[in-house]
Amino acid sequence: MAIRDVTWPFLLVVDVRGRPTGWAALNGPIVTMPQQQQLAELRYAGYRLVGFSSYLTFPVAEPGDPLEYGAICEAWCHCFRTPAQYLPADRPRLLLSVSDFTDPHRLSPARVTRDHEEAFDVIYVGAFETWKREAKNWRLAGRCLPRLCGELGLRALVIGAPDDELSCTPGVRFSPLLPWPELLALLARARLLFVPSVLDASPRLLAEALCLDVPVLVHRDILGGWKYVNRFTGRFFRDETDVVAAAQTCLEAATAPRAWFCANHGPYLAGRRLLGLIRSLDPELSERSHVALAERCEEPLAEP
Repeated sequence: MAIRDVTWPFLLVVDVRGRPTGWAALNGPIVTMPQQQQLAELRYAGYRLVGFSSYLTFPVAEPGDPLEYGAICEAWCHCFRTPAQYLPADRPRLLLSVSDFTDPHRLSPARVTRDHEEAFDVIYVGAFETWKREAKNWRLAGRCLPRLCGELGLRALVIGAPDDELSCTPGVRFSPLLPWPELLALLARARLLFVPSVLDASPRLLAEALCLDVPVLVHRDILGGWKYVNRFTGRFFRDETDVVAAAQTCLEAATAPRAWFCANHGPYLAGRRLLGLIRSLDPELSERSHVALAERCEEPLAEP
């Protein structure tokens, strides 16, 4: 029996034709009854699980969570600099994130650019809910963005509403949540993506910015996505004391974000790495090229 579709925190591992491989990815904690039911259905159907560190410090369990995620998954794809701190020692592991599968051929400046009345130098995707603002390091953004705008003359767009920590200051514009295509169109015209987050495990927007050829300015202690930051793609910063210098260096440097991402990541390269990990545990797997992650498969496995 095959599972035709799944929802968060699961993804199906499919072959090059979109067919199921008998593997599924677990990206985050299982906290609701529908999620528990989906896990039960996958296990009943014989699916094997590979874990992805796509949510905060997952698979480190929250207090009161009865599931042992390290035991549920046979291998782990992670984002961590120090994987031993978060992952079980007796499971194979690979430095690989869901964001590595971002497709630069489908996401390019030519595909998303629109004629907007305004263009912004810096984009910061914040949040509205308190808990999300913690993850997005809203407080630090409130100390950094006024300096970027004031000292470098930049114009920043903030997705979020002003408050006491990040208020209306010259050069800073606030916006409600935008449809993803509209946000990408604005990002494609920006000069920098500002990412002050620390507790961000699989920052899809970072990979998307690189595909759009936009350099990134990223907190040095970010949990995941640090592997995307180098002299070709952007700069790290620590806090408001060094953010201006880091941004200026980034703006003046001869970066090539899109070319670097195309050379190192994307569906094919990420799919080959994932296939190698899975084949080490499942040598009978017929796929030889690469695999992909999908919410839905194209056709079911043949019944035995």
